[in-house]
Amino acid sequence: MLAKFLLALTLALPLSSHALDINWSGFGTVGATISDQPYKYQRFIDDQGTFKRDSILGAQVDLKFNQQWGAAVQAKIAPSDHNDTQWQGFLSWAFISWRPTDDLLIRAGKLRVPLMLNTENQDVGATYDWVRLPVEVYSIAPTTDFVGLSLSKSWFVQEIEWNLDAYTGQATNYTRYYGREMRDREPSPGSWFEKYEVKSSGLVLTARGLDNIVRAGIHEAVISQPNGTVSEIPYRPLAPGIGYYDVAKGARVEQVIVPYQSLSASILIPGNIRLTSEYAHIKVPSASKGMTRWGAYLAVSRQFGAWTPYVYYAKTKSSASSLDLYRAINGNTSPMLPPALNNYQKLGADIVSPYDQSTSAVGTSYRLAAHSLIKAEWSQTRTGIASSFIDTPSGSDSAKQQINVFSLSYNFTF
Repeated sequence: MLAKFLLALTLALPLSSHALDINWSGFGTVGATISDQPYKYQRFIDDQGTFKRDSILGAQVDLKFNQQWGAAVQAKIAPSDHNDTQWQGFLSWAFISWRPTDDLLIRAGKLRVPLMLNTENQDVGATYDWVRLPVEVYSIAPTTDFVGLSLSKSWFVQEIEWNLDAYTGQATNYTRYYGREMRDREPSPGSWFEKYEVKSSGLVLTARGLDNIVRAGIHEAVISQPNGTVSEIPYRPLAPGIGYYDVAKGARVEQVIVPYQSLSASILIPGNIRLTSEYAHIKVPSASKGMTRWGAYLAVSRQFGAWTPYVYYAKTKSSASSLDLYRAINGNTSPMLPPALNNYQKLGADIVSPYDQSTSAVGTSYRLAAHSLIKAEWSQTRTGIASSFIDTPSGSDSAKQQINVFSLSYNFTF
């Protein structure tokens, strides 16, 4: 449907007498990652090693019809967003652009949310120095893509370029869940994916100087599911002091409104040292209350010729009420309850999707040429009460874990 729309709009464009200007480019990352733990972290990382966490291959075509009209299409091959074992082709960008004046840009089609500093270019590893963007922050948004309309207005004030982006649109997204003790699902334990329709709108202000950039945004997503979304997890008493939390019988609502905010800055300080910090906060009023959380990181880097070493510290934490709910459900087991019902409590706790972890990382990039670089990183993640980034083994817990991750990648554009 989107491709047909773009084709029809392209044919209707007022082309000038000049030939169509077509430019194509490609990008990719070949990344190897291994940890010191037997369980999966961030879907793929364990002590067996994997290429799936960071590897990606993509291509982009940019078309310029005249001075005002253009279009772009970007596609990629990466691990599936709704299956842990498959690879998938994605259409990342597909839009028509119109620039009626030099300071106004209007785009329609499939676009990426102008959220964090590297959200729009997160697939192109050659455009930033970290092995991977801090998951504590870059995983928070309910969607990074949308099909809709974007308007961008720019102006200059004392050598600073200001840019105001407004966007609105919708997308079909998948949210991954992992259950330690599954019920009526195979295999056990295991993951599953819930499909959601997400309508998203936002307003983002960016100030960009020669060496510095600051960005702030306010966003709102409306998330819906065909059968409704579970809003609460009720407690069912069976006897005095004995009961269970029942996700299956929770009240359902047609949609939930999810506000989220973002703030980013990357500043060059004396000594050619770059400080980069980003913060995001989201509130999710559903059974997955643990997704209500904040995330932030601070990174320090400095370029020495072709080398750019860096360190960063990142943290994300669900709200206190969300973590309290997780602990209540996770700890609600009793020898008086049937084993299946005790397991059901563990599944209910996992559906809350709690986050409480921090990551410290040390790494470097080495630029081989203008369009390619090698990156290496060691990071250590520590969890508090729990972390849904971990695929916790059956009978275990994600609390108080320590994960060392070693990564090496080759990133390129052409």
